[in-house]
Amino acid sequence: MLEIEFHNREEEIQEITNILTGRPDLITFVYGPINSGKTELFNHVINTLPEDFVVFYINLRERLVRDYNDFIEALFEINENRKKKLVKEVVAEVTRFAGIPISRALLDQFFKEGKPKNAFRYIVEVVKEVKSNGKISVLILDELQKIGDVKIDDYLIYELFNLFIRLTKEMHSCHVFAVSSDSLFIERVYSEAMLHGRCRYLLVDDFDYDTAKAFLENYGFSGREVELALNYFGGKPIYLVEAVKNRHRLREFCGEMLSSRRSEIAQALKLLKELGDEVVIRGKMYEVEYEKVISALKELAVKEQLPNIVDEVTKRYLVRENIVFVDPVRGILKFQSKLDLLAVREVLGLMFDGG
Repeated sequence: MLEIEFHNREEEIQEITNILTGRPDLITFVYGPINSGKTELFNHVINTLPEDFVVFYINLRERLVRDYNDFIEALFEINENRKKKLVKEVVAEVTRFAGIPISRALLDQFFKEGKPKNAFRYIVEVVKEVKSNGKISVLILDELQKIGDVKIDDYLIYELFNLFIRLTKEMHSCHVFAVSSDSLFIERVYSEAMLHGRCRYLLVDDFDYDTAKAFLENYGFSGREVELALNYFGGKPIYLVEAVKNRHRLREFCGEMLSSRRSEIAQALKLLKELGDEVVIRGKMYEVEYEKVISALKELAVKEQLPNIVDEVTKRYLVRENIVFVDPVRGILKFQSKLDLLAVREVLGLMFDGG
């Protein structure tokens, strides 16, 4: 079986390393286009950290988070065999966790109370215990946007932000990384007054041309094969991995991928034109205007990058359909991938050139 190795993220690894070697002061929000390698990057970092780091890695990707109980279930890792001195025993023995270690009895108590502050106080105590053992806590929440609309009294996300601020800015006891591929969520975070001066942003983008070229050459791609793959997929890591796996039928594979994405986008636009659609902004429903969507796609298909001034309804629709990525830090919109750019160009050509 072909093994695909982790490839050339030195710049991002160095930035994360610099953060981890300093005092915890700021929350780090990690963002980027879908399938740009954010989770893979953190898996690599986690596996290479020395033993004096205690990592709590919580991946919400596969979790259905509808309410407080769902989130708490995802946040903690039950340790059935330890009833007393749970935290002290566990953090002294283990350095990698899939959640915050807890007993079933205490977790059930949090469920009954239904108050996130009580659960979060326990997390603070865990971090203090890690520090007392001479170790450094690292809390990573992957796909954090999954809890964006969950409400207790107020939105749960704001209680969580307060916890992050407590652990970093106030206690300086835990490095916190919040990872998300939802660019609208990051845009919302970026505009939050409560986070100003309390967080930083780390972009994990697709590979640049040279990195993508080196990746393919590492698996024996010829110059012609490299150009073919990059012309279709740009630097999108997940597509490049699949290109390596399908090298024996590369041209056919590229054509299939483009055809599939073209059909998906064409179908989405067809449904929008015939049935209409709506997006929710600040709790209100707004109608998506087909003509504005087409206009934005035409301009983006030509320029490949636009300032973040596209009307809000159109932008949210295109992001929701995973066609467009918003970078609020740099103030730009671009396609999620080179494949999306090519697919949109073909769809618009078919629609307006009579094909």
